[in-house]
Amino acid sequence: MSFIYLIRHGETSWNLEERFQGTTNTDLTKTGLKQGKLLAKSLERTTFKNIYTSPLNRARITAEFIGDKTNCIVQEDLDFKEISFGDWEGLTTTQIRNKYPWMDKWFIDPSLYDIPNSDNLNEEKNRLKERLIKIANESKGHNTAIVSHAGIIRLSLLAALDLPLSYYWRFVFGNTSITILEYYNGIFLLKSLNDTSHLLSK
Repeated sequence: MSFIYLIRHGETSWNLEERFQGTTNTDLTKTGLKQGKLLAKSLERTTFKNIYTSPLNRARITAEFIGDKTNCIVQEDLDFKEISFGDWEGLTTTQIRNKYPWMDKWFIDPSLYDIPNSDNLNEEKNRLKERLIKIANESKGHNTAIVSHAGIIRLSLLAALDLPLSYYWRFVFGNTSITILEYYNGIFLLKSLNDTSHLLSK
């Protein structure tokens, strides 16, 4: 058995403003920094063989908090950089809805529409499936942390559980949430979903 911890970064100002961030390199808010520290404290007794992180600041800094508490080197990895939302990046959901009337249908099933100049979600999903299997096989029973973004985590979950893109928005991932996949006998099992209980700590 191998365990993969899919961890979302802390809060950013664009999260609060409901702006699509994608590959834009935004920073953590004061609350986001506090969330990262609480997350790391909750994981300090967990042993990780590897911690991979998106190179974007909001994920990398969150990952560094974990690495410091668990004495594990953090490795930047482009495979876990957030997907590109193309022409939607930097826009609020209200702005997008006004410009693209089909946005609400896209929220129901992203496979029905392509965001202009964005990454192809099916291609990203297939790529992530291969990478997750490789990590699970190489970890040989150890824990691996992947600190990334909501888009990547959603696609990773769909890939691991063999779910269609229509399920993309059926999962919610809070800032610094922990989702755990168990790899057993060649299949992924969902062990924990969107755990943010560490944010209740004082």
